[in-house]
Order: sequence, then structure tokens, then C-alpha cells
Amino acid sequence: MKLTNLARLVVLTIPAFGLFATTASIAQAESKIGYVDLQRALNETEDGRRAKAQLKTVFDRKQKELDERSNALKAKIEDLNKKRTLLPEETRLKKEAELSEEMKEVQETYMRHQKDLGEQEQKATGVILERMQRIISEIAVSEDIALVLDKNQAGIIFGRTEFDLTAQLIRRYNALKPDQKGAAPAAAPAAPKKK
Repeated sequence: MKLTNLARLVVLTIPAFGLFATTASIAQAESKIGYVDLQRALNETEDGRRAKAQLKTVFDRKQKELDERSNALKAKIEDLNKKRTLLPEETRLKKEAELSEEMKEVQETYMRHQKDLGEQEQKATGVILERMQRIISEIAVSEDIALVLDKNQAGIIFGRTEFDLTAQLIRRYNALKPDQKGAAPAAAPAAPKKK
């Protein structure tokens, strides 16, 4: 079957028109992408600085307690080492067992403090991050941004500054009135009583 020139033109034009229409729709579907540095935003918002200061106070208090216990244990070990040759074997073994148990308790206290601090940090920053996510969503909707990435989590090595929404996020977050923020970030709990 032979195709006339007009038929050839139609056969060639239809796929070309489809390709053009597809390219045009892809161009229309292109969306903006933005990124934020959530770590910087946490460090630069008023609530973030307040939460970090509270956590540092708790950390310093717990670190001081650990240092005191560790130094006392160290002194006992040094004392035992000086008297090692003078003590009867049974007494020396008993003291070594006591010091070993005390060392284990200090290590357990350290692990418990680390876990507590991690939970407190997660709780304090979690509230702030929830608020930030709401603000990021508002920014994305108002500026027709299809995707917002966390600079640190997404592995962004370079991004043009016009796509960085961090300063805008910090400014909007700090501008929130207390009643717009919802519940205030949780304050650090009081130190537990020493045994």
C-alpha cells in the first residue's frame, strides 16, 4: 500500500505533535524545590536556644555527679594499689570485688544518664520540629514549592541560596505568638535524688 504525500505528512506530524505536547506538559509540571537546615533552625530559634540551654544545664549537673563518683572511685583504686602488698589476700580480694561493683554502678549510671538526656532532647526538640514542619508546609504551599528537603539529612552538598528556606523558617517561627506555638517545649525535669 502506497502512502500519498499528505498521508506521510499526517503520519509524521501526529507523533511529532504528541512529543511536543508531552514536552510542554513536562515543562508545566516542573516544580520548585527548596531546602532547610533544620539543625541551624533549631539552634537559632528562641525556643531551640532555650531548650538547648536547659539540656546543657541538666547535662552539666549529671556530668558533675559522674565526675565526683568517678574521682572517688579512682582515689579508692589508687589507695588499694598502694596498700596491695600490705593487705591480706582475703581483704584485698574483697576490696577489689567492692571496687569492681562500684565501677559497674558508675558505668550503669553513665549509660542511664546518656539515655535520659537523649530522651529529653528528643522530647524538647520534637515539639519544636513539629511546629517547624507546619511552617515549612505553609511556606511550600504559599510559594508553590513541590518538595522541601532537610539539608543535613538529604546529603545536599550545594544548593543555591534562593532555594534555602532556613532564614524564612527561623523568622516565621520566632514571629509566632505563644498561643500560636501550642504547648511550650518541655522543661528539663528536676534532678533525681542521690541514693
